[in-house]
Amino acid sequence: MISIDQLIEIGTVQKLHGLNGELTASIIDHVFDEVDNCPYLVIDMEGIFVPFFIKSFRFRTDKTILISFDGIDTPEKADLLCGQKLYFDRRCFTPEEAEEYDADNEEDESYVGYTIIDSHFGRLGKIIAIDDQTINVLFIVEHQGRELMIPAADDFVEDIDDEECTITMNLPQGLINLDEAESEEA
Repeated sequence: MISIDQLIEIGTVQKLHGLNGELTASIIDHVFDEVDNCPYLVIDMEGIFVPFFIKSFRFRTDKTILISFDGIDTPEKADLLCGQKLYFDRRCFTPEEAEEYDADNEEDESYVGYTIIDSHFGRLGKIIAIDDQTINVLFIVEHQGRELMIPAADDFVEDIDDEECTITMNLPQGLINLDEAESEEA
C-alpha cells in the first residue's frame, strides 16, 4: 500500500481533453524531465493512493501537459480523475533526486501576489489566493476592495512575466462585469 510519505506532489488533473480519456494536467515546471524514472503517476482515489501507468503525454505549455493512462479510455473513466492531485512515487528516484523535487515544490510559484492585466479592462488587481478545489482553477483577485474570481484557464492567459509578476489575460466579454460591480459600491 502506498502512503503519502512515499509521494512527491507534481501537479493536478484539470479537465478532460477529447473523447479518448486524455486529460489536461497542470504540473510543476520541468518536472517531467525525469518521467523515464517513473512509468506511473499516483492519484488519490477516495483516500487510497492508486498508481496509473502513463500511456502517453505531451506538453501543451511548460506547465501543462496532455496525458493518457493505461485503462483510462473513455470520458466517463477520465472524468473520475479530474480535480485530483498527481504524485511521483519517491521509490522511483534516488534520495538525492527526491530531495530536489521537495525543494522544487517549496520554491514553486503559485502566482499569489501577481497582478492580473486584462487586454480589455487593464489592471484588475493582485491575486490574493488560488482556488484549486474544483476542476476549474480560479484566481481570487482583489479589485477595489472586493474579490473577483477569474478562471485560470490556459486559453485566457496571453503572457506570464515572472520578472514583473504580472499575468496578461484576454478574458471573454461578459465573464466579469466591472462596471456593475463598481456601481454597486458607489
